[in-house]
Amino acid sequence: MMTQALRANHGVISMDQLYRLGFSRTEIAGQMAHGDLRRLHRGVYGDGRSPLADDAHLKAALLVVGEGAWLAGKTAASMWGLRTLNLARIEVGVVATSTPRHRGLKVVRASRAPHRSEIRSRRGFKVSSVARLLVEIASRAEPEELDRLIETAVRIGVLDLADLERALKRHERRPGTGKLKDALVAYLPTPKRKSGFERAFDRWLLTRPEIPEPQRNVRLSGRWELDCYWPEYGLVLELDGRSYHITAQDFERDRVKDAWLQREGLRILRVTGERWNQDRAGVHSDLMAFLALGGYVTPADLAGRSAA
Repeated sequence: MMTQALRANHGVISMDQLYRLGFSRTEIAGQMAHGDLRRLHRGVYGDGRSPLADDAHLKAALLVVGEGAWLAGKTAASMWGLRTLNLARIEVGVVATSTPRHRGLKVVRASRAPHRSEIRSRRGFKVSSVARLLVEIASRAEPEELDRLIETAVRIGVLDLADLERALKRHERRPGTGKLKDALVAYLPTPKRKSGFERAFDRWLLTRPEIPEPQRNVRLSGRWELDCYWPEYGLVLELDGRSYHITAQDFERDRVKDAWLQREGLRILRVTGERWNQDRAGVHSDLMAFLALGGYVTPADLAGRSAA
């Protein structure tokens, strides 16, 4: 009976469930001593004879926090495919008057039940919606992380920006919502910079004084608009982010654009949103190298030459 219960419950079982199956406290201790059960949390056990999958640890976390709990914050983000799962720090949400403490878990306490739209089902688990998880992590996330999560969530189709706007209104007094509002505003298109990716690049550029300021959204010959343009160094930078540049027509248009720019004697560097998120140092290195090919010398190099 216990084996069947474990199989039906991701390989984990609570003490209350064992009691209902007829096990006494002494018998439970005996199961642990023989290796049939392993303790995962206080009053929650896992199958001691088989390796436990990630879902077993997630289920155990929900069991120990209690009825009505859901996977929250960064753990919920992993369930939506937005980040890597960290089993050493599982985040669980629960409605409570005080914050329960459990080793290895971060409990995100809510004072009232979440709005019905903010709890979803993923792989059979109750999890925060993407809009809610962004609210849950906003107070401790860096602006760059919020930018990346919003952009990635929209690109893979798991976030409706209208849902996020409604969640922000529901949680407007919660810590971090101001920062999350700024990230949403930065993502939304504006007349001057069409995408959040472009504005994220602009913010990053402010922290890189060694990179000369480009012209932005420049139109050449009335035909092609350039994201970033350094005419004195013959360089064009195109930022291919989120839903742009993904259709066959977009791909062909970009190839024609690249050919035209090269015929005009310009170098072109394309950076995708994915590379921007994963390899910002590489983007920096490529950009500096392309500028150098056009004759750019950094202020530091100039100072070194003067000193020599």
